[in-house]
Amino acid sequence: MELETGTRAIIALAWARRLHMADSALATVALGTEDVRINHRDEHATAVTFVRFMGGSVLAGPQWLLRAAAGIHDEELAAESVLLGLIRSHGDMAARGLGESLLYYSDQPPAVEESTSTLVSQEPGTAVELEALCPRDDLAGVHLSEQAKTFTLVAEDGNAPLSGGGYTVWEGLIADLAVLTAPSLRRHGLGTYIAAIAADDALAEGFVAQFRADINNKAAQLMADALGFALAGSLTRVGLGSQ
Repeated sequence: MELETGTRAIIALAWARRLHMADSALATVALGTEDVRINHRDEHATAVTFVRFMGGSVLAGPQWLLRAAAGIHDEELAAESVLLGLIRSHGDMAARGLGESLLYYSDQPPAVEESTSTLVSQEPGTAVELEALCPRDDLAGVHLSEQAKTFTLVAEDGNAPLSGGGYTVWEGLIADLAVLTAPSLRRHGLGTYIAAIAADDALAEGFVAQFRADINNKAAQLMADALGFALAGSLTRVGLGSQ
């Protein structure tokens, strides 16, 4: 799916605001007409953020980090290990990886046939029940029950929750999706179905839908493809701290 020009502009605006930049700072990146890296100096940053989308990129962090990364190509800089190496080589600076993910977006409702054997609950407690069925490692980065809006798939007989999706709005512009499925029920399309419901709701509310898939999570990437989301870039974040 090709993202509309207006959608690209919204994505750029949302990231500019999220990185505490001027609204127009990433306008050239949104156009996608040329490869460009924009450096954003932030001496108070608690994390280094590198975002690639639509052909361009933005690196946000302290000045010493921007200088150290100047000669490194975007493909390399997107690797969490490269950012970690740059930070750890800077005096007594400690660093911790916060994740490397692919960024998918959609401005069109996903085409998913309505289920006749399940129900959807918007009760926050149902999302909490689903989380209790999953290993702690699965909950990292998802935080389903903490999303501003949640949708949990349950069987018609009211048994335990099957899968859940939700979203939190970034900067009043982008709905960042989260999806979680009970371990014993994965690979059956339940996550894709509930993610479609969450995405459809977000789009109906006027937001651009965003889905972040861990670089090593092939199932999440296949889900994004199945939903018709467009792969638009990547996000790499590394936390900063003194030893």
